Amino acid sequence: MFPIAAGIGIALCAWRWGDWRNWRTYLPTIHYFIIFDLLYNLFTWNHRLWEYPSPPNLLPNHLTMNLFIMFIFYPSFILIYLYRYPEGSSVAARVKYVLSWAALWAVWELCMNALGQCVYRHGWNFGWSAAFLLVMIPMLRLHYKNPLAAYALSIPITVFLLLWFQVPVLQ
Repeated sequence: MFPIAAGIGIALCAWRWGDWRNWRTYLPTIHYFIIFDLLYNLFTWNHRLWEYPSPPNLLPNHLTMNLFIMFIFYPSFILIYLYRYPEGSSVAARVKYVLSWAALWAVWELCMNALGQCVYRHGWNFGWSAAFLLVMIPMLRLHYKNPLAAYALSIPITVFLLLWFQVPVLQ
C-alpha cells in the first residue's frame, strides 16, 4: 500500500508544483530515466539487485511495481525537480537542492525496505542505493542540459555496475 500512496502523493505534488505547461521540454529526460531503468530490468532479469516482492506489495509482481514507479514516480519527480532547479544560484544552493532530493528519495527507499516492499539482493544495499542517488539525480539535470554528455557518462557507469555486481548479462 505504501508505494501506491507515495505514488499518488508525488503525482499530486507534481500536479501542484510541477511545470505541466512545458511538460514536452522534460520529456526527453523522462524517457532517458525510464529507458535506463528498463535496461536495468532487462540486464538483471535473472539477477536483480533489488526487487519489489508481492506480497507485501499490492501490485502482482516486480515488473508491474517497477512499471508503476517508472510511469508515475519518474515523470512526477522530473516535472518538479527540473522545473524547481535553482538555476543561477550558488553552487552551494544547487548542491543543497540535489542533496535534498537525494535525501527525500533515500527516505522513501528506507521506508520501502523497512516495510519489506523493496528487498536488496546480490550485494546491493542501502549504501549502494544512496551512492547511486548521488549520481543519478545530477545525471538527470545533466541530461536535461546536455543529453550526449549524460549518455556518454551513463554507459561506463552501467558497465561498472554490471561488472561489480557480476550481473550475468550474456548468459
